[in-house]
Amino acid sequence: MVDDTARAEQLLKAALAELDNIKTYSSVVLCKDRIDGKERKQERILSYFRAPRAVYLRWLPGPYEGLQVSFVPERDGDRHFQARETGLKGLVGVQTWPHNAPLIDKMYPHHFRSHETSVFFLVRLSEEIASRARGLGKVRIRKIEEVTDPVLNRRATLVDSEMSQNPIDGLRWPRTELYFDEQTKLPLHFRLYAFDGGLFGEYAFSEFKPNVALGPDVFELKKL
Repeated sequence: MVDDTARAEQLLKAALAELDNIKTYSSVVLCKDRIDGKERKQERILSYFRAPRAVYLRWLPGPYEGLQVSFVPERDGDRHFQARETGLKGLVGVQTWPHNAPLIDKMYPHHFRSHETSVFFLVRLSEEIASRARGLGKVRIRKIEEVTDPVLNRRATLVDSEMSQNPIDGLRWPRTELYFDEQTKLPLHFRLYAFDGGLFGEYAFSEFKPNVALGPDVFELKKL
């Protein structure tokens, strides 16, 4: 019989293998961050992705409505992205920013940059953190169970993992809840915890459609 730790590892490995079969996807990302101790309103973000890393994001009605961002490394390099705002701010057109621009943190504080807002990035980061935690001998599976995802309303396997509670170990989160979607085999819903026990952030990829046809200009930022 496979124990819970081995089963959790198998689920992550299967998800990584499934990424190899996906060249593009579309989704509406449901994003909720806790910034400076305050949980923010949920954001809804239309997303297109092209492997290996190109990302397009457009904020739907709610916080930051109309903001567009795209990350295309072959166009802008690994360390820059393009953004276009709405209203009067949008009159300046498309702007190119470095990922680490301090102004971005002030205007649009998020835990993840545009190039990190993808299923591909979060699956690979989750596997990396889990692998490091296993190496430290600091992984405990709180539970694995078949559930209906409370956000996406899809059948999924919930893996609730507890890792190092000491930030000095260098792991980004002490606890994660990953909902592995029954149909796609991918964790499409990530609930991540901070070291104070509160929410770090929650990210669910709703309306997920793999291998959709994307036009050549889908990553270009146009006036809405």
